[in-house]
Amino acid sequence: MTTRHLKRNKRWGLLKFGFFICLFVGVFTLIWLRTAVVNLEYELSQLIEQKKELNGEGKLILAEKAVFYSAERIEEIAIKRLGMSLPKREKIVFVKKATGAIPYRVSAKSVPKSSLPVRQAGRTVPALGDASSDSGY
Repeated sequence: MTTRHLKRNKRWGLLKFGFFICLFVGVFTLIWLRTAVVNLEYELSQLIEQKKELNGEGKLILAEKAVFYSAERIEEIAIKRLGMSLPKREKIVFVKKATGAIPYRVSAKSVPKSSLPVRQAGRTVPALGDASSDSGY
């Protein structure tokens, strides 16, 4: 054999070796990817089951909350633990709501001082010019 054939055989051998290495790496990668997908699917199914369990627990907690806030339970606790009792009919007072307050009006007009009564030494003296006074001032 000539050197030319040896180089050709050597190249062909390296090419075969490289092809098998690439094939091996490709198959190994496919197997690894498939395994990773299966593991992720397994984890996903576990999380879905955990979600179902937590949703069930949440519904139970809501039901317990409804029981704790029921009027019957609150009344029972008020009577037994706090010593409260239901009021007697005579002790019940109904408060009526007012129809509305009348607004307080303030006038911008000033009142002349002469029309106001004057207080002197414990007695009220009528204003000057007041015709209704009998005091003689």
